[in-house]
Amino acid sequence: MSDINESLTDQIAALAEGQQTPLSLAEKALERANALADLNAFVAIDENIVMTQAKAATLRRQRGDPLSPIDGIPIAVKDNYLTRDYPTTACSNAAPLEPKGIDATVVGNLRDAGATIFGKTNMHEWAYGATNTTSNIGATRNPHNHDHITGGSSGGSGAAVAAGIVSAALGSDTGGSVRIPSSACGIYGFKPSYGRASRHGVLPLSWSLDAPGPMATELQDIVHLLPYFLGADAKDSSTAHAEAFKTVPDAKPVHLINLSGPGLERSSEVNFVINDALRRSDAKVGQASLGDVDQYFAAWEAILHCEASAYHSQLLAENAEGYSSVIRAHLEAGTQLSGVELLEAQKIRARLVQHLTRDLKGWDALVLPTLPVPAPAHGEDWQEFGKRKVTTQDSMTWFCWIGNLAGFPCITIPVGTSSKGLPIGMMLMGRPGQDEALLAVARIIDRSIRKQR
Repeated sequence: MSDINESLTDQIAALAEGQQTPLSLAEKALERANALADLNAFVAIDENIVMTQAKAATLRRQRGDPLSPIDGIPIAVKDNYLTRDYPTTACSNAAPLEPKGIDATVVGNLRDAGATIFGKTNMHEWAYGATNTTSNIGATRNPHNHDHITGGSSGGSGAAVAAGIVSAALGSDTGGSVRIPSSACGIYGFKPSYGRASRHGVLPLSWSLDAPGPMATELQDIVHLLPYFLGADAKDSSTAHAEAFKTVPDAKPVHLINLSGPGLERSSEVNFVINDALRRSDAKVGQASLGDVDQYFAAWEAILHCEASAYHSQLLAENAEGYSSVIRAHLEAGTQLSGVELLEAQKIRARLVQHLTRDLKGWDALVLPTLPVPAPAHGEDWQEFGKRKVTTQDSMTWFCWIGNLAGFPCITIPVGTSSKGLPIGMMLMGRPGQDEALLAVARIIDRSIRKQR
């Protein structure tokens, strides 16, 4: 079993069989993090904190009393999750150091299961961007090619998993921030349905769009992690009716709708890889376009900017200079939107949900590329594809925002590589609240694609 790019599933088996210990996993993760420091994936790692957790997990396993299958497995945490043993800065000089002693609900769930909380990962400042180039500790680098970006805002988590430092990490997703770096770095990333996973203790960007999600080496790793994400939490009222994770068996045939058309353009290289993956999948694939894409996108942007500016209003007034110039400009622009514009955006949002769930019929999952282009190079400000010229920032969120505006569960799976060896991911979107059903579809698609590689 390779020490590099071991999956969480591999590590569960190795611990159960006594081939590895929590101490050996922690030591290897620390060694690899030090060796790959140039990726700039981590904001903070405290060796004493890591080893204290690993020693306790090792003792539990020696006694034959592990807390869970993941007891002793290192998992990295994005720097906008509160963690009781690390400060939380959201990679911004404006952020007050959040007090130690508090865990986000998801972090607490993992800690209660014995997971080794392995440091805080780099992110796009305040999660307000999709490139991971704006951070008070500098940009992250893509493990596949250091000259290219990881995507964001959970770029440090994506780099840490793809580089084999840890097998899994936590991200948050407002317009694709779990899926974007997962796709750019060639790993799996899952965004739960809105209201299925607690956001408590995750510093918000836009509370009606945000979702915490896992990022991991294998699809089965996501299955192992989702029980710690999904379910009701009294500290997050949006989850009041959320069901706990349940296993759903695979069901065939799978019906997919491949979305394309105006507003959903992609590069010819990405388009070829996605269509080739669909041809190799065990699925029935239909085609559909999505009208009014520009209007839907404008609604997502309006909601995002309004809610972000509302959350940051006090801190912005007290410490505007603590924000980078680009994030400060975003927040100031959000204050210029009116209540009427916000309400209109919410109406458009409802129309999108109705269109996808009622007007489009007979689908188990909707399909899009996760990104319209492979991971851009550092310093590239613009991307051109499908007769479009858009900013690199907009290219990263080109498709992913749809899942946040609609509140749908989404997953990205790696399906190929570009001519430069950069990963290309495919995104599947499921029906709201039916996260497990989406996972079942993803298993079928992933299995059939990997079998034919």
